[in-house]
Amino acid sequence: MYPKVRFRGFDEPWKNKKFLTFSSKITKNSTSDDIDFPRIEFENIVSGEGKLAQNRSKLNHIKSGIKFDKGDILFGKLRPYLKNWWLAEFPGVAVGDFWVIRAKDNRYFLYYLIQAPLFEKVSNYTTGTKMPRSDWNYVSNTFFKLPKIDEQEKIGRILDKVDSLLSLQQRKLELENKLKKQIAFYLYSFTLTPNFKHIEVKNKKLGDIVNISNGIMGDSQKKSGNFKLTRIETISNGKIDLSRTGYIDQVSDEKKFLEVGDILYSNINSLTHIGKNAIVKEKHLPLVHGINLFRLHITNNQITPNYLHGLLNLPKYKWWVKSHANPAVNQASINKTELSSLVIKYPDLDIQNQINNINYSFAQYWDIQYSKKESLCQLKQFLLQNLFI
Repeated sequence: MYPKVRFRGFDEPWKNKKFLTFSSKITKNSTSDDIDFPRIEFENIVSGEGKLAQNRSKLNHIKSGIKFDKGDILFGKLRPYLKNWWLAEFPGVAVGDFWVIRAKDNRYFLYYLIQAPLFEKVSNYTTGTKMPRSDWNYVSNTFFKLPKIDEQEKIGRILDKVDSLLSLQQRKLELENKLKKQIAFYLYSFTLTPNFKHIEVKNKKLGDIVNISNGIMGDSQKKSGNFKLTRIETISNGKIDLSRTGYIDQVSDEKKFLEVGDILYSNINSLTHIGKNAIVKEKHLPLVHGINLFRLHITNNQITPNYLHGLLNLPKYKWWVKSHANPAVNQASINKTELSSLVIKYPDLDIQNQINNINYSFAQYWDIQYSKKESLCQLKQFLLQNLFI
């Protein structure tokens, strides 16, 4: 009856209470009088972050739903593992498979309770197979352990502070990413400094610069093995994430081991993400090249891996890949022949290295800021797991 982590001054045991005794589900539908209220749908909420993906002004459309007030909690009951929840910052209308939950005591405590492990487990007890939904009767009659109101307030307040810091850090990263893209434009167009004027630029097809190869089959969902195996998710953040790999026990072809400077390139993905790429560094090895990502291995000593990696992330090259991809219903793809025809422009090695050095400085700063965000995420998870029972 006691949490693992507790504020000083509180020592009373928590009490068992049914969910429906400290919260209520709002079911009042919107009316014609609510036409000016913002409409919130699943796609408007950033999954797992509890924030809106769009500005409030872009949420006005005519759809019916459940009317909610500021301070109510929207919980996505359809596929609850997607973590579509939001603490309403203004009144509006919830469109689709939402529960609108209203706290009887402290709304911040309730909001973070639904993010804690026990509620996550209970809400994922679903009905339906193709369209699984949380069962309100089951959730509302489940017992949760609660402290007194003043301790609830402290728990809700500290988690709200962490969320505020996370939002600020995310906003900082977004602004710095815009700056990073603008600097990249000036760097690669050789207009950043007077030293870059009148530079001789070479034009080569990508196929004349790199060897493009496919990876090997393996179990991308395998949780352990002798070697890590790349999959599409490995580079979903534009960097190699070793926590998002499959595994393989044996590799018959030694050439399938990636090398420092190789570039993993997303050739099969949604049209939005096709062309995403990441560069292999020493810290990633040993790593095996898996299927559904191209491996670009430089064969021309006139271009450096870091410079090519920067080029491939420029908007004009991303646009070229999207315009030459073969679209499908759920994903697009580009083949080796087509990608090989992409014309790459680059200066001599001295200029490349100057640009690489500038990019390296920005990358280091970016990594520090990203690490701060990750630390805040870890802190929040620690608090959710230890401030609640």
